[in-house]
Amino acid sequence: MTTSNAEWIDIILGKADAATKWQKIFDALRDAALVSSKLGALDRVTVAPDQLLANSAWNLWDGFLHHAPLAINELKKFWVAPKASGRAILILDGLSLRELPIIVNAAKERGIIPVRVEARGSQLPTETDRFAEALGISSRSKLRNNQAPATFLFGGQDTYSTVLESPFADCFGEVTSHPHLFYWHTWPDEPLIHGNAQKDDALSLLTVQTKRQLAGGDFWAFIDRLRQGRSLVITADHGYGHSHSFSDEMQDPETIQLLRNTFGAKRNSVESPNAPWPRHHLPPLVAKFSGRLAVIGQRKWSVQGGFPHLCHGGLSLLEAAVPYIELPEL
Repeated sequence: MTTSNAEWIDIILGKADAATKWQKIFDALRDAALVSSKLGALDRVTVAPDQLLANSAWNLWDGFLHHAPLAINELKKFWVAPKASGRAILILDGLSLRELPIIVNAAKERGIIPVRVEARGSQLPTETDRFAEALGISSRSKLRNNQAPATFLFGGQDTYSTVLESPFADCFGEVTSHPHLFYWHTWPDEPLIHGNAQKDDALSLLTVQTKRQLAGGDFWAFIDRLRQGRSLVITADHGYGHSHSFSDEMQDPETIQLLRNTFGAKRNSVESPNAPWPRHHLPPLVAKFSGRLAVIGQRKWSVQGGFPHLCHGGLSLLEAAVPYIELPEL
């Protein structure tokens, strides 16, 4: 059962504090994701709350990193929780809530009952490097071949960390015997999201490909290898938006030119000290995070070559929400 527009208004514009609002938003997104089996269904669900957050409650985005239930905080708690077994974390780069029911259903078909199934928040802006920084590293590449620096939050003598790019069939052999594992796979962001971004049927193509992979035997052989003697969490660094479904295409020529000059065809950008973002827009078009600008809501604009159909980096719910699935040890 999905949340009605009236319920979204109560959640987002009600009198509750910011932490309660964000928790209710993510609970509603999880519940909607688990019953959204049709193509584009979850994108339609998020139109109303994204519009409310962009046009009436944009200040909630300002406190997102302090008040929302973030994936990074859940991972920290998982990593230090007393367990008789080992623990493993698998980051699938760019995995969104659209893929949550695929993983959950495929697990149950194999007799695996998830310990937890949640929607959690990414870092902001919704980019890979922002999540890497939250882990204590400057970029994803710093994890390669167990060479993470001492600042990495999930390191240790009994831990092996790396970045994977191989097909899942080949990842089985890359799982070491260490009791604790932190693996970051570049799929589906590379090649599926960026590879399909400009195609008119991008979401359909991506959905077919992710279903084939996440329900397939190669992926679950890899998952079961990770679970041998370990509890496993599957999550992501960020989600992605489907701009073809965005509800707000900018029409004002001056605003379009400003967005083109600042962002090009992307959803976030480094703020230039020589050209700071003007503040006269109300509701605001962007939010600022540590020297970066991120576009608020389901906004897009015309650009040469067309705005990418698949995108991330901005502030929409499907960019900022990621699956968080804990599976028991095998």
